[in-house]
Amino acid sequence: MSTERDPIPVLTDVVEETDGAQQPMDQAAVWLEELESHFSAAIHEHADELVHNACREMEAVLIEHVSDRLKAELPLLVAGIIDEHFRGPRNAS
Repeated sequence: MSTERDPIPVLTDVVEETDGAQQPMDQAAVWLEELESHFSAAIHEHADELVHNACREMEAVLIEHVSDRLKAELPLLVAGIIDEHFRGPRNAS
């Protein structure tokens, strides 16, 4: 409580004057929250895209691996089936 002859402000006067200064702080907090939200959404979207691309790449590698194995093993499998069909099972006594 300051009087006119006392030019030194009282603590309550200073606090009352800074109440208006909180509004820019609140705006900054809102802006930071919006920025964090935008970053989170963008990072999540990018990570999701990277995971999907990695899955597609792994799937392509697996399909190629299975196809190569099938190409390598198919002639022997077909020959074994034909041999078994015409000669009968080898283990039969």
